[in-house]
Amino acid sequence: MYPADVAGIRARIVSLDTGVRVRLLEYGAAGGEPVLQIHGWGACVYTYRFAAEALERAGRRVLAFDLRGHGLSDKPIARGAYTTSALVRDVHSLLDTLRVERADVIGHSLGGAIALHLALAQSHRIRRLVLAAPVGLTGVPLRTIARMIAPRFTDHFARHLTPKWLIGFLVRGAYGDPLRVADRTIDEYWAPSQVPEYFRAVRALVEEFDWHPLPAGELARIACPTLVILGTADRLIRDAESAARLIPRSIVFSLEGAGHLGIEECPTEFNRALVEFLAPGVSS
Repeated sequence: MYPADVAGIRARIVSLDTGVRVRLLEYGAAGGEPVLQIHGWGACVYTYRFAAEALERAGRRVLAFDLRGHGLSDKPIARGAYTTSALVRDVHSLLDTLRVERADVIGHSLGGAIALHLALAQSHRIRRLVLAAPVGLTGVPLRTIARMIAPRFTDHFARHLTPKWLIGFLVRGAYGDPLRVADRTIDEYWAPSQVPEYFRAVRALVEEFDWHPLPAGELARIACPTLVILGTADRLIRDAESAARLIPRSIVFSLEGAGHLGIEECPTEFNRALVEFLAPGVSS
């Protein structure tokens, strides 16, 4: 499991005052300007492998962690463990634990919604915000389908519901061009799904997290410079550009032909836009 075969990445488990332990990966020099990366639903730190390496080369201190319920982080089973506020509190606690006063924050998909709520609750902690195919700008049509195929009773035999072929189907569906998906990528997304309580956690997120788009008035309150990166072939996040432009200091960048996982499907284009936006000297 990533980053087992990659040199120079520091991995550890961090205990938060919210009562959960999360897996944290750190790239780059400890004295670099921090960048926090928040992944999406059902994913883990692997999603950010290309972006993290690009930011490390740019001299940044990169912090990537597995959300509760994902990867090698804790997977609580209590009702209410996967609400929006619970996940946002984890991010607050992680920054406090690492003694990071202010950081650039990148959120992909579900992580984009978490980043938006973080920006609303603690705007002073975010220097610049990057939203990649984010939940929170537009409706998510697949939520209803997920509820239909994974009702609560499936928790009792959940581990049998995540075979590798299913993960492969979902990952390929999240790319604009399914032929770009490598076998290694399917293996890396499938491996965390075999950890006990993973399925229960991601199903609970479907029920408990607030997947609705933020009202226009809330988007207008986002004070930090914001880069929104959208894939033109994203089947999940559609027609989000108009909402993105409601953020006062926003820039919208389109990844041509990229799907929901454009962050890894088109890494060259994504990382060029990312590093340029987060470069020293850019207005904050």
